[in-house]
Amino acid sequence: MRLTIFWRVILAQSALVALALALGLYAISALHELIRLDNSILALDSACIDEEKRLAKILLAEIRHAEKYLVSRDGAFYDGFAQSGSDFEQGLARVGALIDTQRERELTDEIRELHSRYQEQFRQAIAKKHSREQLSPDLGDAVFDRINHLIRLREQTMEEKTAAARDHAVDAANVMGWLTLGGIAGALLLAYLHARGVSRPLKELAREMHQMGRGHFARSHTSHAPREVAELIQAFNQMSEELEQLDRLKADFTAHISHELRTPLTAIREGTALLLEGIPGSLSDSQREILEVVRSHSERLFTAISAILDLSKMEAEMMEYEFTPCDPTALLYRSIEQLQVVAAKKKIDLQTYIADDLPLLELDERRMRQVFDNLLSNALKFTPEGGRVVMAAQVRRNRDQGARQVKIIVSDTGPGIPEEDLERVFKRFYQSTAGRAENHRGTGLGLAIARHIVEAHKGCIRVESLVGQGSNFVVTLPVASAVTEGAEATEARG
Repeated sequence: MRLTIFWRVILAQSALVALALALGLYAISALHELIRLDNSILALDSACIDEEKRLAKILLAEIRHAEKYLVSRDGAFYDGFAQSGSDFEQGLARVGALIDTQRERELTDEIRELHSRYQEQFRQAIAKKHSREQLSPDLGDAVFDRINHLIRLREQTMEEKTAAARDHAVDAANVMGWLTLGGIAGALLLAYLHARGVSRPLKELAREMHQMGRGHFARSHTSHAPREVAELIQAFNQMSEELEQLDRLKADFTAHISHELRTPLTAIREGTALLLEGIPGSLSDSQREILEVVRSHSERLFTAISAILDLSKMEAEMMEYEFTPCDPTALLYRSIEQLQVVAAKKKIDLQTYIADDLPLLELDERRMRQVFDNLLSNALKFTPEGGRVVMAAQVRRNRDQGARQVKIIVSDTGPGIPEEDLERVFKRFYQSTAGRAENHRGTGLGLAIARHIVEAHKGCIRVESLVGQGSNFVVTLPVASAVTEGAEATEARG
């Protein structure tokens, strides 16, 4: 099932939102972990170290009070000793509440035991003579060493947590960087796929519509596209079929009307010819002049109707051709001789460059003569007075297949054909903007008929032109191998 453009956009945007949400959640998770480590360092480790350092200061004060009391037997020092001992026990209890490792708990137990032994030793020293010498400093030093050990352990733990926080921050930054790059790449890929999925069928449809604009109505376009574009393509195909049908109906109607007009027009031509010959009776000069005008326009109309009927047969592939071996050189010169008078009247230099070695061709001589007459008459019609028309012919090799071809070129120095008209001059009823600007009358069927005739001979016709410099019409006809072999055999026998 093909998704609509709306749902494609929704899915693409949802994927981007999901990606942004995932990045945000990961960033929040990493930030929470960093906050947890920072709080642990500040709220636990720093407080624990402060308590342990405070415990060491209390111990030093307790030892000084004990030593001073043993020397002076001053009750104030004894009270200080007792207060310091109580403060020490409370501080040790606070440290025990903050520590979270087994080793630290073992150390606090040792400190508590050694401190109790130190106080017991102090009480025993009070009762003995020379009591100051009975108070050994070893127990106090042992307690102090255990406290310092506790501080070092907590400082080491703090350093480990700080390093872990730093490593976690670096890892989080790396992951965020890669996720961001991946997200950008994914977003670009989604945008490309979405744009391609919409623009590609639209470009193909635009190309097909351009072909339809050139007159190729039989266009059936299929493409994997979003639903809206698929519906547009379906509508285009339906329109193409209807236009093709209308074009066919128009051609049939034109052919039918032309056929119906041909019979009464033939009667008009014959009647006019009889009147001009004077069979019904003699004519005055004014009557003959009027009949000459009628005959001229009847001939023009008969030629146009014949062209329409011929083109209709050609488009329906019902035209019959009589192919026979033909000398193209003689055919070209006959066309040139027929139009010499027109060229001389317009003072146009009609030049010929026809190679002497043109081989025989399989042609329908009458139809191919029609092509050359049309090309030459068009060249003379559009070339201004004093211009030049050239007909050239030569044999060449096809670059792709290597087969021999006869190439005929009819060039002129007329106004030229605009680039936008080059593809349309071979369509029926079409006249270039240059022809309309010069008021050259015509049916617009000559080149269309010429194209059908040339293609029926398996050749091709094309035009090259520059506005203001003239035009070149190029006809390429294949050289049939059977005709060539027959001609060479005839020459050999001769």
